[in-house]
Amino acid sequence: MRNTALAATGIFGLLASAHAACNGPAPLASRLRAHPTTDNAVALGSWFAGHKQFACAIDTFRSALTRDPKSAQLHYLDGLALLALRRTDEALAEVESSARLEPGVIKPHLLLASIYLETGKAQAAEDQWHLALHIDPNSEAALEGLSSALLARQDYPQTIMLLRDAPRAEHLAINLSRAFGQLGYLNDAERVLREALASHPESIALTKALTVVLVRMHRNSDAIKLVTDTANAHPGDIEEQIELFRVLVLLSQYEKARPMAAKLLAARPHDSEVLYLSGIIENEDGNPEQARTHLEEAVKLDPDNNNAHYHLGVVEVQLHQWKEAVENLQKSIDLQIPLPEAHFELAKALRGSGEPARAAEEMKTYQQLKKAHDDSVAAEAAIALADKDLDAGKTDEAIAKYREALQTQPNDALDHYKLSVALRKAGDSDGERTELETALKLDPKMAAAHNELGFLLARAGDASGAVDHFRLAVQSAPAWTDAWVNLAAELAVLSRFAEARDAVGRALSLDPDNAEARALSDQLARDPAAQRPEGTVPPS
Repeated sequence: MRNTALAATGIFGLLASAHAACNGPAPLASRLRAHPTTDNAVALGSWFAGHKQFACAIDTFRSALTRDPKSAQLHYLDGLALLALRRTDEALAEVESSARLEPGVIKPHLLLASIYLETGKAQAAEDQWHLALHIDPNSEAALEGLSSALLARQDYPQTIMLLRDAPRAEHLAINLSRAFGQLGYLNDAERVLREALASHPESIALTKALTVVLVRMHRNSDAIKLVTDTANAHPGDIEEQIELFRVLVLLSQYEKARPMAAKLLAARPHDSEVLYLSGIIENEDGNPEQARTHLEEAVKLDPDNNNAHYHLGVVEVQLHQWKEAVENLQKSIDLQIPLPEAHFELAKALRGSGEPARAAEEMKTYQQLKKAHDDSVAAEAAIALADKDLDAGKTDEAIAKYREALQTQPNDALDHYKLSVALRKAGDSDGERTELETALKLDPKMAAAHNELGFLLARAGDASGAVDHFRLAVQSAPAWTDAWVNLAAELAVLSRFAEARDAVGRALSLDPDNAEARALSDQLARDPAAQRPEGTVPPS
């Protein structure tokens, strides 16, 4: 993740070179001596910082703090200067003071989040991003920081709730598409990236992300067209050319990729990716010795490149270099290459090196992983078609395809949830409830399943059961306004009015313009002993 907080300050960089003497501009220095105000200190200290004289900046800010110890601005700027000199603990104390003195200013919260994250305090960083978003719900720095943290701990539903209405800025769109993609909503991932590309057509990062999504959707021709059009539009952009080369090679489009290899090797002779991709083509062309040369250099340049290790191992198997093949293939597996074939190739290398028992174990692992992979690919294809059917209103066809996917992937909580949505649209409440309960057994923290099951229970008159599930929904997704509204409504049904007001208050703090939350809040304020409040939000 980028260092969003330091980028957000826009005042001074990280590389420090303190000067022995503090020789600032005479007019600024004279003005501060004549009028030692906070504003004048800020002007001179910021000049020092802008010219990388950070020690002088610190002296200026701290001298001013003796006169104005409650200046949040001085504490903040002093913290920035200290951070530039890598004096992190001192910087943290200063920025914390700034945030405490003026909690409604966003920059100290963003900087604190960055410092906390870099010092291993992930939860403290998340707390600061939340505070920043209370100040500015559209802060791209806070949205990017918080969504990246959520993705890192695989909290994909909450990432979606955080970013679904956010601006389609480059990094926000990529994070949102990743969350959709991890949950299998590839159509949504594609939609988000295309929306972002419409605003940022020059973005290589967005093009790469969309290419990955298209390949996962088995739309290889669309992926190739996308990167080809982008590369043709920027013939002088080497990164675009490498991206096209990568896609063509990995999709086995060797005829189109082959002419690019020599040009890219000449332009980037020490690029690990260019080297290993060229090695794949050379081996495909029957030149394993040349392929080995390039693959060995790729591994040397980037020892953590699992693809380079794998393809080098494949070439070494062909050349009967068994010991080296075992080492490289095992390394690719240790680096978590997602290819069952790595175990197949390793089995061949182990047999060649005289280790039949280990070879048999690797072959068994290969067969297990290959079956799981094939089942997953088939299920993903069925789910993608089912999603399209559901979007098109073909509910019965969608249900059939979801059930087909679940025959090979019965333990996929998300697929059970998707089937529950289709069954709800078909009017099968019993089937919907069964699938929701199954999804929650597999993933007890699935907020969407808790919310929909809570709605079913509320509709059946089981307010207590509904409260339990709505509460679990907001525990898993604290930023979900609709779930807070639903919880508040059912708490009111149980005459737990204080809790209901707290819940609807949380909803309004997240979305002050939410119509359902406002209506429910007004009703509770007017007549807390009223009959069942209107305002429970039906599943979308």
